Amino acid sequence: MRFLALAVLLILTSAHTSAAPKEAKPWQRVDDCVWKADRWNDGDSFHVMTGDAGREIVARLYFVDAPEAETAYRDRLDEQAAYFGITREQAVQIAHEATEFTAKRLAATFTVWTRWRFALGRSALGRMYCVITDSTGRDLNELLVENGLARIYGVRTTLPGGRDSREYLARLAELETKAKREKKDAWRFTK
Repeated sequence: MRFLALAVLLILTSAHTSAAPKEAKPWQRVDDCVWKADRWNDGDSFHVMTGDAGREIVARLYFVDAPEAETAYRDRLDEQAAYFGITREQAVQIAHEATEFTAKRLAATFTVWTRWRFALGRSALGRMYCVITDSTGRDLNELLVENGLARIYGVRTTLPGGRDSREYLARLAELETKAKREKKDAWRFTK
């Protein structure tokens, strides 16, 4: 009991004496990036060779979540399938379509916007949260949601250039509503 009390006291003391949280790093724009084929790529998380230093990173998109292509993540797949109102098997099919879609959209060089914030995941390289625009200047998040390949989900942040995230999320919601109405990709399985 005494050990527990001491542990609680140490936690409370460190909470009061620890430094304030670090402010988020400013956005960095990295042009001329290249999508890199990898077994673990999926629609919202994939390997990238950066255009600035030619280093490899794993980009994880802010704001969206495409179904998992790896069937070992059953709980996650079930959660994603439930969002769309589809079966696990259909979610896996959409995962493969999202992966292919992302690879095609990023076949030409593209721009990565990042704050070099680590995203959770199992990559040995570590995943970095990003916002990505393709070679035509289109936002990959918007394209995935617009085509019924990803749900609105995940970590939120202020956007590059000071764009308001609430307006951005409202835009994603409009695109999702349209994709549902038009029965695009995952929504094609719903009644």
